[in-house]
Amino acid sequence: MWDEIIAIINNHQHFVITSHQNPDGDAIGSELGLAGHLRKLGKKVKIINHDPLPPSYRFMGRKRWVKRFSKSKHSKVIAEAEVIIVVDASGGWKRTGNVGEFCEKSTAIKVCIDHHPDTADFADVAVIDTNAAAAAELIYDLLVTMKADFSKQMATALYTAILTDTGNFRFPKTSPHTHEIAAKLIEYGADPFQAYKMIYEQSTPNRVKLKGQVLANLNFAAEGQIVYFGITHAMLDACEVKTSELEGFASLGQEIKGVRVIVYGLELGDGRVKLSLRSDDTVAVNKITAEYGGGGHHGAAGATTQGKLKTILAEVVQKVIALMATQLPAETEPSR
Repeated sequence: MWDEIIAIINNHQHFVITSHQNPDGDAIGSELGLAGHLRKLGKKVKIINHDPLPPSYRFMGRKRWVKRFSKSKHSKVIAEAEVIIVVDASGGWKRTGNVGEFCEKSTAIKVCIDHHPDTADFADVAVIDTNAAAAAELIYDLLVTMKADFSKQMATALYTAILTDTGNFRFPKTSPHTHEIAAKLIEYGADPFQAYKMIYEQSTPNRVKLKGQVLANLNFAAEGQIVYFGITHAMLDACEVKTSELEGFASLGQEIKGVRVIVYGLELGDGRVKLSLRSDDTVAVNKITAEYGGGGHHGAAGATTQGKLKTILAEVVQKVIALMATQLPAETEPSR
């Protein structure tokens, strides 16, 4: 399935790699792993995202390798690229934020590599495998097919991507192949202890205080089957926490017995709210985020919409209740 993409890589020199807004571990790790291989081939590569590199992922590579999009600095780079590769972000250019506007206009060949069940008709060439536990699994398979020489940095990036997107290897799509990949990446230099420590044990005191505030004020619906909460600008300001420090907040409440769905809203400014929904895989939350122009997996999805945080949360909770009535646990299959 990689022949066409390999031919594109071999026959071109200038590449731009991008991913979705608010990039997570899978997005960043996939970008860095792929970019490392392209650089080893002598290619010119720029990783350009809508949002800055989250502090918790800086250990995966040099900070300067991942750029936050700037129209003055990067519009020309994108326009002159021969190939634009989007990882972990099917569903259209809107998922990539401001950088997507310029990618769409570019005459470059567009490639999409992803595991989300969203359409990829915006790309010229796409490899979408919804059975993959992470986009990084696909990047790894591509690099193995190309007989890549894995550096420690590449292995660390891809291992961290898989670690985070599988919820520490516990989500339903974690397969024997997932563990085989992880084992090989450890052989290539990935350090499981260091990866876990850098991702999950580097919180600031202020972030922990905000987390405690959220946990102390969780809201419940549907007899405890739904947990919902929101984070406002006022809360962030009071705790002196940046939005880039909120990785993992979307899963708060997941450890509570009986919870099937988590609804999390974050004020972004300009009347926008970022929605993140999680489920125990008995509810297809991506059906709800699709109504707001978003996408994602059966058990983990997101969207950005206009409106007031409190109003949107109440609206989404009602949609979840209605959807739950049609999706009983016994009728669904795990497909995160």
